[in-house]
This record gives sequence, C-alpha cells and structure tokens, in this order.
Amino acid sequence: MQKTLELYRKRIRTGEISPLVRWDGQSTGLIFDPQVDSTPLTILAFGACRLDNGPHRMETRDREFALVPAVGEFEIKIGPEVFKGRRDGGPFATLPGQSNAYAVYAPADATIEIAGKGELVYFSAPADGHKPPAMVEPGQRENLPRGTGIWYREVITMFTPEDMTTVLVGGETYSPPGLWSGTPLHVHDKDDPENGQTDHEEVYYHLARITVGAWGPFGVQMLFDDQGLDNAYVIHNRDAFAIPGAAHPVIAGPNSDILYIWGLAGKGSTLKMLDVPEFAYLKEVGDILDKVTADRPRKPLKKAEFKRLAAEGGLDGEQAHILAMYLKQLGIDVSKG
Repeated sequence: MQKTLELYRKRIRTGEISPLVRWDGQSTGLIFDPQVDSTPLTILAFGACRLDNGPHRMETRDREFALVPAVGEFEIKIGPEVFKGRRDGGPFATLPGQSNAYAVYAPADATIEIAGKGELVYFSAPADGHKPPAMVEPGQRENLPRGTGIWYREVITMFTPEDMTTVLVGGETYSPPGLWSGTPLHVHDKDDPENGQTDHEEVYYHLARITVGAWGPFGVQMLFDDQGLDNAYVIHNRDAFAIPGAAHPVIAGPNSDILYIWGLAGKGSTLKMLDVPEFAYLKEVGDILDKVTADRPRKPLKKAEFKRLAAEGGLDGEQAHILAMYLKQLGIDVSKG
C-alpha cells in the first residue's frame, strides 16, 4: 500500500528493519503482526502453526482468516463446521502441472480450532462484512501457467472476495529452478482501480523442494521502486517476506524449484495489478517466444533413457526432477514411453 510503503521505505532501505523472517518450523503464532512497529505492514497479518503441538485455538474477533496447510493432515473446526484434509508430500508432490492445495476460510467473530500433523500457515486482515466458513479442496481451482521463457511459473488463486472472503486474496506460485516470477514487474500500491491498480499489502511464504545440506536451497527475493528502495534478499525454505508495496519479483535458485504461498489485503473487492511500463513489453516478447518455440518442437526424451542418464549422473529422485525441469525449459519433455 502507498501509505505503508511511505511509512517503511527508508527503514527497509537502510536495514533498520527487515521484511524477511524465517520460521523455525516448530513454533506456533504470528510471524508478521501489523501491530508491531518492526513489521512493515499495517493491516495484513501472517502466522504459522506446527500442527503436531496442538490442538490450537484462535479467536478471529474483527478479522477474517485464510488458513493454508503446507504439509500433513489437518482438522479445522470453525463453530459447528469441520473441515478435514491431507496434503501428503507437501505442495511439490504433484507439481508441476497439478496443485494439491487446500485453503480454509474463517470469518470474523468465530473460534478456530486446529488439530493434525504437519504445518499450516495463515493470513488475516480486518473483515469487511461476513461470509460463511468454507474450504477449497484440490481440483476446485485451476493451476494456471503464467509467463514464458525464463519467467515461466504456475499460479493458483484459491480465495478472493469474489468467491470466498471479504478482503483477503491468496494462492500459491510455483517456480521451476532458475526462473523468475513477478515478471513483468507489477505493483499494487495505489487506490486507483480506474487505471488498473489497487492498494494491497502482501506476504510471501517460501518453500523449496530440496532442503538437505547445510547450505540448502536458495532464491532471491527483491523489493524495489523508483523512490530509492533497492533491496535484495537471499531466501531459503520456510522464509516469510512482508511486502508493504513496490515491485517484488522472485528468482528461484538453480538447485531447486520453489513455491511461495501468498496472501494480500487492502482496499477494494477486486485486486488489480499495474505492470511497470518499462517492463510491460516483455509480454509481447513472451508471445513471440511462444510462437517460435511452438513452430520448432524438440524431440521428447524417452522415460527409460532419461532414467539411464540420471542414474549415470548419480542423481537421486529429487535431483532427477530438477534435471527434468531444465529439459522442459529447453522444450524437451520426458515422455511416458
């Protein structure tokens, strides 16, 4: 949001406060509390929950909540309503192509009781009215390809004021290794819907497929504008990032695909994002790239041959998946034959 960005731009630029916080995977509670001065948000809250330490209980009061299980099985009670599900293997189990995402909505003036095993994250913001509790299950929202070339990604939008909430908008974005998302650059800083922009704060919660090793996976989260903000942050698995405004692209590192669960809150019932003019031409570039590559398909690689090459290279299952993603970006699919 414009006011939020003006409030926090200098403090972020100088390093007085950081929009990046890593969740330890064990604690339960708020990670970004807009009531805390060091959190560069004014209305949007974000928290995480280790389900194994439950059951957990939350009162929504004047805020609405959107809860997104990251991995494991869950049971969420909201008043008399009970929602259950399983996200076995986490969000990467079915990606790319198919999402296994759930989302549960809790309105204002409700009690939320959470139990299960695994991890869950949630967003909250002051409600603008009241809607009934609800759940989105895998297959109910389409996972859509966005962009092309080095800015290809897949995006699923799970909840918006047009279908489920009164304020919150959220979903998940999957990025293959080495590729960009949030490109072409866009902003949603001003309350100016007639000119294609609404005023929304945002939070990203980053996850990675490959998490082993002391260094683990990495990506880069950027936050910059044309008013002096010009920051970049190395991100790892379970990193949360608060976005008060400005452009905020993400680059997946070369050693793992990544996914971020995202949520927004702000003014207006419809989210509108404005492309930064200097980068908008990339959409035309993308259209041309799609036409050219469609006219020159490359020979697929037989599955047996792919397995042989991966074995000769000493790649384990997850590392072989990364190889398959790089081949796909070159237009070479690993066939089922």
